[in-house]
Amino acid sequence: MQKKKVLTLLQRIIAILLIILLLLFATFLIGRYGWKLGGFNACETAGIEQVNVEEDHVRIRGFYPGSFPRGFLGYHAEQVDNTLYVGFKFSALFGIFETGDFDITIPTKGTVTQVVVKSGEHEYTVWPKEDVFESETEVTAVPIVYEQILSQYRTALEGNWSTQRLVEEGLNVMVKDILPEKVGYAVDDLDDDGTPEFIIGTIYGDDFYDALVFVLYTVDDEGKPVQIFSSTERDRYYYAGGIRFANLVSSAFDDSFVTTLKLEGEGLVDMTFTTAPSDYVQMQFEPIAEGKNEEK
Repeated sequence: MQKKKVLTLLQRIIAILLIILLLLFATFLIGRYGWKLGGFNACETAGIEQVNVEEDHVRIRGFYPGSFPRGFLGYHAEQVDNTLYVGFKFSALFGIFETGDFDITIPTKGTVTQVVVKSGEHEYTVWPKEDVFESETEVTAVPIVYEQILSQYRTALEGNWSTQRLVEEGLNVMVKDILPEKVGYAVDDLDDDGTPEFIIGTIYGDDFYDALVFVLYTVDDEGKPVQIFSSTERDRYYYAGGIRFANLVSSAFDDSFVTTLKLEGEGLVDMTFTTAPSDYVQMQFEPIAEGKNEEK
């Protein structure tokens, strides 16, 4: 009788363990593949390193663009006529086991003349790249190399992302402190070296925010975007005209200093003089977002 009770107890324990394993496995499958049900609405932007278009497939190599590690879960793709739309999905949970790097091959039908990365309502072309630096206007045209950065900021502003999420995605957190319609972007070859810079800053504001530049990007020798600086509340950059930026650093309420820096290559060089706030220059920016919604 006792032996029968022990056997019954073991059977129950085994059954419970099996149920737990099944639940864990189901949770894993949902987390790993459940996002696909959302299609492009569940997808995110990605850093694209290489796109190869062949007769019956497209190969894309890239990485997760944020600073907080996330694992690559997969992609969602749809071909419409000669355009291939692709979205990518990453997960912080699976970042423990996998990297954000990916190298995927997508089967195609017929000729593909354009490859577009799509996430929700936002999209940008990643192939062909022949005209990555062509522009129709000085302000609004965004080279392909910068389009994913602009898309990230637009999504963040329209979605009212939290400070933590902005940090995780590698975006400037100061954009959360003012209204979305006051945040703008510009594309301009500031140093006349043939490579346009990408600037995000304030369209207008008070004495604190007027002429403030949140972040400045250029392109390196490999054709990848490089961040030159990113402002914080105690380490702010203001545009001072030409290739000059005034850097205001504050260690306390009544303790601050300003240096004037000039853009040189992929960095900034101290010009050994200061620029007064009255000499700051308000750049001409195009609005990034139309408005702010509740974060999902």
